[in-house]
Amino acid sequence: MKRLACALLFLFGLYAVDPAWATDPPLAPYAIDIHQTSVSGVSSGGAMAVQMHVAHSSIMRGVGVIAGVTYDCANSDLPSASASKGLLPQCMDGSIDYSSTSIGRTDAAAAHGSIDNTQNLAGQNVWLFSGYNDGLVRRGAMNAVAKYYSHYLGNIFYKIDNHAPHALPSNETNNPCLGTNHDFVNNCNYDAAGLLLQHIYGRLDAPSTTVNGSLQKFDQREFQDSSVVGRVGLADTGYVYIPDACKTTTCRVHVVFHGCLQYAERVNNAIYEKGGYNKWADTNKIIVLYPQTEPVGTLPFGDNPAGCWDWWGLSDTLPRNREFARKTGYQISAIRKMLDRLAQGPAHSGASSNTFGKPANVSAKDSSSHSVALIWRPNNAAKTFNIYRSTASSGPYTKIGTVSAASFADKNLNPNTTYYYKISSIDASNQESAKTSPVHKKTTREPPACDPYFGDNITLVFEGRAYTIATISARAVGTNDYLGDYSFDVFSQLTKDDAVPWPSYEHRYCP
Repeated sequence: MKRLACALLFLFGLYAVDPAWATDPPLAPYAIDIHQTSVSGVSSGGAMAVQMHVAHSSIMRGVGVIAGVTYDCANSDLPSASASKGLLPQCMDGSIDYSSTSIGRTDAAAAHGSIDNTQNLAGQNVWLFSGYNDGLVRRGAMNAVAKYYSHYLGNIFYKIDNHAPHALPSNETNNPCLGTNHDFVNNCNYDAAGLLLQHIYGRLDAPSTTVNGSLQKFDQREFQDSSVVGRVGLADTGYVYIPDACKTTTCRVHVVFHGCLQYAERVNNAIYEKGGYNKWADTNKIIVLYPQTEPVGTLPFGDNPAGCWDWWGLSDTLPRNREFARKTGYQISAIRKMLDRLAQGPAHSGASSNTFGKPANVSAKDSSSHSVALIWRPNNAAKTFNIYRSTASSGPYTKIGTVSAASFADKNLNPNTTYYYKISSIDASNQESAKTSPVHKKTTREPPACDPYFGDNITLVFEGRAYTIATISARAVGTNDYLGDYSFDVFSQLTKDDAVPWPSYEHRYCP
């Protein structure tokens, strides 16, 4: 999550690993349905979620992206890692819209077979989140992600009205929302894990009140080439959550990619136990895979001193370094091997067939200033679902879309407006069921106009938003607000005062 930490480079020592040294057990097989895979992530993990989703779209159901960047934004066609790292600030602050160039790189990679065919994306579900206090991966960057995915598919829900800063929103932590917490997991009264999983899979059973499955460590080294262990940013140990039901019945898997500075060695269980995923997984037959990174090098020098997921190419000394966004990338290929392992083993019992009828358990689960998120119970007896909308409960209702998934994101709506919805099912003979009773949701207000910036104090000084006093402490430019020590380990949230013609920053959050 440090821009500067992700932009510096130098070499890190190479070491080889003998499998006999492994201290963690191997990842066990559970005969998952690999074609029901989904991914999500925050910060660099959001970028990796996009890369993994696009590279292996043939096995995916959808993706959740919190504070991420568009596919291959750092341009894997550039000749060196340092050249790619030069693009990181523009990718993250959204000052340049890279969605069109990302689409071009995606199509070129698909044409060469470096990633799966982009036609696989057409029926998938995308959930996006950009907190309006995020001063590191700013709104423009996530707008580019939304534009990128809209080129390939339509079911995109984009949450922009929550006041979260640069962090993973989770109700499983007591960390304050507006604060720089050590683990970057903040309680913003928003269940990101549950909402993104339901947009991807449709309405789920209520989460368990206690975690009943098992959290297991596993050895990540066996999924890497032994010659690059310790150089590609993957830790020795990963984590996986296994619901009890998945020992005997067929389950799906969701992969969670943490952000920079969120690897387990630094934040312990903050992601794999407090991220909010496991309780939903427990009651819905979802295995949750938590792969882990590690720092490569140390500040101020190092290929990856903040333990970020690789979305720019770590080091030119690595033979396949420029393939970071491809199926053959070191990290992406390792994650795919983990998924393949989970898919091994004797087959379990599968899901039962449904009876055709109108959709069940429909709800308008979430909204933003210009969109509403609808979910309902999946039904494999239906081929598609029709969505109807009105501005009054009594109608008239107009058909606004057809989807194959059990969720729908209605977009381009007016703020502070209530909308009503009915949904019907369509079977293989194109027969339509009765419509459901109406459900309604009000869109939220527009997010407040605010210009946030976030970073460690050294980076903020480097960017000209703060200045230092004798390289001991830092203060905000314009207001002279005290920011604390001049250090990579002290973070500050600033907002820019756009009402004055000169640069001026306050040490505060947006309201």
